Amino acid sequence: MAGQITQPVVIIDPSKKRVQKRDAVHMNITAAMAVANTVKSTFGPSGMDKMLIDATGDVAITNDGETILRKIDVQHPSAKTIVAVANTQEKEAGDGTTAAVMFAGELLKRAGNLIDRGVHPTTIVTGYKLAEGKSQEILSELATDVTLDDADLLQSIASTAMVGKVQEGSDLAPLCVQAVQAIEDGTVDIFNGVRIQKSIGKGIEDTELITGVVIEKSRVNDAMPKRVENARIALLTSNIEYRKFGKMPGGKSKEKVKITSSDQLKKLFEGEEAAIKSDIDGLYNIGANVVFTTKSITESSQGYLIKRGMIGVARVRDADLEAISRATGATILSNIVDIEERDLGTAGLVEERGHEDEELIYITDCKNPKTVSIVAHGGTEHVVDTVEGALNDALRVVADVVEDGAIAAGGGACEIELSLRLREYAATIGGKEQLAVNAFADALETIPYTLADNAGLDPDDMLTALKARHIEGSRSSGIDVYSGEVADMYGHGIIEPLRVKTQSMKSATDAAVMILKVDDVLAAERKELTPKPGQSPHDYDWV
Repeated sequence: MAGQITQPVVIIDPSKKRVQKRDAVHMNITAAMAVANTVKSTFGPSGMDKMLIDATGDVAITNDGETILRKIDVQHPSAKTIVAVANTQEKEAGDGTTAAVMFAGELLKRAGNLIDRGVHPTTIVTGYKLAEGKSQEILSELATDVTLDDADLLQSIASTAMVGKVQEGSDLAPLCVQAVQAIEDGTVDIFNGVRIQKSIGKGIEDTELITGVVIEKSRVNDAMPKRVENARIALLTSNIEYRKFGKMPGGKSKEKVKITSSDQLKKLFEGEEAAIKSDIDGLYNIGANVVFTTKSITESSQGYLIKRGMIGVARVRDADLEAISRATGATILSNIVDIEERDLGTAGLVEERGHEDEELIYITDCKNPKTVSIVAHGGTEHVVDTVEGALNDALRVVADVVEDGAIAAGGGACEIELSLRLREYAATIGGKEQLAVNAFADALETIPYTLADNAGLDPDDMLTALKARHIEGSRSSGIDVYSGEVADMYGHGIIEPLRVKTQSMKSATDAAVMILKVDDVLAAERKELTPKPGQSPHDYDWV
């Protein structure tokens, strides 16, 4: 027939690898579970550590789930989705990343079993969403109210977050609570309000809270005083130097001066010296005895600061200068001649401490600081890094509790209570969705099961005992891995923020649902750009 098309129409590129339907779902589930299993052995206070070696040979030893998943090289899209669960959990709650990843992996594992039994993924997705919604309702019932004044409870929360990371967690917990209490002003801005400064050379027990700021800098001149009490602090973003003709402080002169005699040169130098002397005298006269700047302090300027008994610190990072401003109340200015007495910040003490390899400036005893510092000490760099990570987790969870005012029992107590209540709820649902709700309930049990297993306990026996205690009505009973018994978690101080639980449920369920809804995977073959013989290096062909 005239005009008939005989050439076949290619709808999908045949060079692409394609996996469909059940095979696609199982492939995605397998990849996601592989990531979840990677961090499973790190869970709980008795969890093991992972040694991570990057391409340059640098070694990191950690049991923090988010850190592990961030540093390993994950390629599969579904596996990356599970990594995203950890990232979201860390961002929103600051803790519970390993539990969230484990739960997501277990949800997918249970879903795979249901699919093998003929249950459609859409039905599983519906059931999981119903179970997650019901879990959020039950969690709100299980929560206990807490306030900023409940220091003991807050310290228990901080200690729980640090368990398995540092042995001295209970000693560091009060510092985290005090830090949050110091900066709390309706809200808690941990990222700007609490700074952690690492210091190598002492023990973990020497870690200290500073009501002010600690920066890794030193005086620009050893002749300056090392210690100034009742400090009045000026903050600048300009150089402290001679102001030449036509030049404003911190700027560059565009005016040329022609010198024809030695007297003219002498007068030029005298004028410049008089200008910087006037600037330093101006600072001194309004009461300033410490000055920080993000730029340089020339040698001649240092001389006048020394004569006035002032401390000068140069090349301060912008973030450090802002932190000093928040702690002392000083105003950051770009022009030294614009500083007035009201612009000065105050601190009880400014002091340089440390040794040649590690000099620190302590700005302490600030009144009503909006920023405080924790100086993390440790014998080695790895120890200090571990302490820093533990402190960050503890600060985040304390901030969560102060903002939300709600806590929940740890040790698997919430998960077992949810599991039992969801099975009751499943019985009220018609259709195959109840199978998915029951699978959700089964997946929750992986938290206490793994907790017991990593502690060397018999997980089946512990799970049976835990369920029995909850059936009797003890909703806050969980696993005490140290005694190997089921105990009241509130009484043992094993407590977590409610936000950690609710976010874990949401993140894990969303990830599982996203993966289960994929039934077709199209993957293009990997190609590289290489030039053909005689081609320009910029004219590449795919090969």
